Amino acid sequence: MSLSSRVWRGVLALVAALVAAGAVWLLCRWVGYDLQDRLGNQPVFEILNDDYTQIIDLPEEGLTQEVPLQAGQAFYGVRLNFSTHGQLYKSGMVMVDVTNEEGTLIAQMAGNFLNIFDDNFTAFTMDEPYIPEKAETLTVHLYNAVPWDGPLGLWASEGAVDGMELLRGDTDGEPLDATLAIQLVADYSGNWPSRLAQGLAAPLAVAAFGAVLLAVLQAPLALLVAVAGLALGCGFLRVTPALVAPDEYTHLAAAYELAGRWSSQQTADDSGHLLVRSCDAPYFGTKTGEIGIFAYKAQAQAAAQDTGSPNTLTEVSEAEAGQGSGNYWAQALGIWLARLNGKNFYAMLSWGRTANLLLYLILAVAAVAVAPGVLRGLFACVALLPMSLQLAASLSPDAGVLGTVFLFTALCMRLRTQHAARWQLVLLAVLAAAVAPAKAIYLPVILLCLAIPAEHLDPRRGAETPTVSLRGLPVRPGRLVQLGILLLAAVLWMVANLSELAYAARDMNRAVLAAGGLAVVVLAAVLCAVYLRVCRTPTARRRFVRGVAAAVVLLGAGGVFALSRMGGGLTPDQLLMVNPNGDSIWTFSFGYICRNLPATVKLLLRTLPEQGGLWLQGLLGTTLGEPIVYRIDVSWLIAIGLLLALLAAALPRQEEKTLLTRPAAWGMAGILCCVAAAVLAAALNWTPINYQTLFGMQGRYLLPVLPLALVLVHHNRRLALRRSAAHGAALWVALLTLLTQLQGFGLYASWQPVS
Repeated sequence: MSLSSRVWRGVLALVAALVAAGAVWLLCRWVGYDLQDRLGNQPVFEILNDDYTQIIDLPEEGLTQEVPLQAGQAFYGVRLNFSTHGQLYKSGMVMVDVTNEEGTLIAQMAGNFLNIFDDNFTAFTMDEPYIPEKAETLTVHLYNAVPWDGPLGLWASEGAVDGMELLRGDTDGEPLDATLAIQLVADYSGNWPSRLAQGLAAPLAVAAFGAVLLAVLQAPLALLVAVAGLALGCGFLRVTPALVAPDEYTHLAAAYELAGRWSSQQTADDSGHLLVRSCDAPYFGTKTGEIGIFAYKAQAQAAAQDTGSPNTLTEVSEAEAGQGSGNYWAQALGIWLARLNGKNFYAMLSWGRTANLLLYLILAVAAVAVAPGVLRGLFACVALLPMSLQLAASLSPDAGVLGTVFLFTALCMRLRTQHAARWQLVLLAVLAAAVAPAKAIYLPVILLCLAIPAEHLDPRRGAETPTVSLRGLPVRPGRLVQLGILLLAAVLWMVANLSELAYAARDMNRAVLAAGGLAVVVLAAVLCAVYLRVCRTPTARRRFVRGVAAAVVLLGAGGVFALSRMGGGLTPDQLLMVNPNGDSIWTFSFGYICRNLPATVKLLLRTLPEQGGLWLQGLLGTTLGEPIVYRIDVSWLIAIGLLLALLAAALPRQEEKTLLTRPAAWGMAGILCCVAAAVLAAALNWTPINYQTLFGMQGRYLLPVLPLALVLVHHNRRLALRRSAAHGAALWVALLTLLTQLQGFGLYASWQPVS
């Protein structure tokens, strides 16, 4: 490309990026305008007196109503019930002056409209609240600013409510032995919808600018993922309300406890509850956080106004200690630094989320950089999916798992095409050691190292022969590396997940299971020894593989039959035992599944049509937050666009060589099936046996192996592209993730509980 062509491309890229950033800024303004129009200036009321037994006409001198207020209680105004004595409405203007006990005027408000309708409440509000430091009684003075065309009445009670005397508004203040039918405006949305939407403009405009600029310039995809991922991740920090990301309250407790251990502090009391700082105690609980415009507003105000406290754990929270079973060191680091700097709860939460986001981006960018050039587009697209970045910008340990599995997969694909350097061998072993204990269901991914040709894993340099002698048997050093990686992963997986495995097999004979597992290990070792003797002869090798496949099928069928006869089943009385909410106290275990295969199959068949769409949304990230608690689903058009982008990134070019052999492709398909089976088994393990569909199954559990599925798509040769669509697909995913955030923010803000 000539110099002038490069200059023109640079100018075009800059103009396109500026246009994209401007369009996103305008889109954020529109979202703010729309939310302000629908949600702005909305009050929340608290009833103070609900007695409507008489009408008191508003005299010329006005009326004075006493309103008690507790310490720390927000006062945004009052709401009164007017009467026009049977007429549809009256025209004029009522003014409301509010003074505190010191006689200071704290608010002066007028009616929302000039026409007061009969038997309707009218609110008198102010944008900023009055919050007393101690309990006091406010004085609300109502008077006419514009004369009315006839008497204007207010509904009131016969007899004064304690602490809420109604007085005439003259200097004498004659008691009227009544209390107005009055409601306190406890909260007020004001212009917060617009303000919060404007806060998204900066990170999302930067994301659009960077993604468009780098895509048009055909910059390295790793750089595009780093820039767009960081900006979009910062957007999710604002979009996802506090403790609303999947299981975030549990992850907060685990990371918080780890940070406390780093400070050499006692983290739990005698009853096992988590000890926290005094400023954090009100926010620690055992449920998902609140959503809605008022939740957004409260979090923004608390983040700006609340003060932190010393890093001393003095308060007992509702959260339980000892919930950390994942990798929380990144989140704990952010929380630990925030606590050392005396930050408040919301700042601490943001620091923990940011640290988790940075860890994910480091791993994801490394995966894109390490992957073979023909696969970088699909890794970039998966890394920028809404679900990937939503998890990364939360306290979920799944973000680290995602990044680690992505990098392990990318490295295995890279080593299929080139010999491994020593640092790559070390990295492969470290990643396998990190993946195995991270989450039990992803252990089959470690088998991907077997797709690497053995000669590419030979740590020797300049060896004269491709094999070494092991007790007289010629063995490729690469096979020993693969065996070592598998053994390391298996041992770490057993250490990390033995208790969960024992729970899943709680109704089976564990001694027999242990003996069977040992027999399988011995049989695998024998098969490896036999394979080493026959692998040099193609005919013998084919017979060996076919024999092993037949043996696996027979052993599988026989194993299921044996497991179905191992351990006692549930009695009829036990089957009827349920919790107060109607759920059975028993969940699907390995033994129950084997003894009730038809019932298990029926449950799975009922689940697929009912929950399949939700799984796909969870995989892509077009359903936000914790879907078990809140269903925040963005448009299916975004989901379709993401699917098309992933497909475009995965399709090969016409002139590309095949990256996988047929056995490698079948092996990868087997890994995908094993992970899917493990996910279903895990979901069954917490599903009550009287359920008709799976409980708690989410599509995001399959996200780590999505690159593997796309690699298989890339392996096909029935549909190919003339040129790479990697940069365009990555740009498209970034923009759709941006739209997911904007629509998701609107859905979060406008959410209302179902009555």
